[in-house]
Amino acid sequence: MSAPRKAVYEDLFTIPEHHVGQILHGTLHSHPRPAMPHAQASSELGSDLNQRFGRGRGALR
Repeated sequence: MSAPRKAVYEDLFTIPEHHVGQILHGTLHSHPRPAMPHAQASSELGSDLNQRFGRGRGALR
């Protein structure tokens, strides 16, 4: 039996358009793209956290 083939950049083009993918340690991983409400909530949360704690500013001591 031969070893499994490691994923390459071109393999990312084989995943469905509504999925996102990445290659980790030679293995292709994909999952559905987040729905718009989830993506918006994540973006807003990231923005709020960056404004408060970005670059070490405002950290609690």
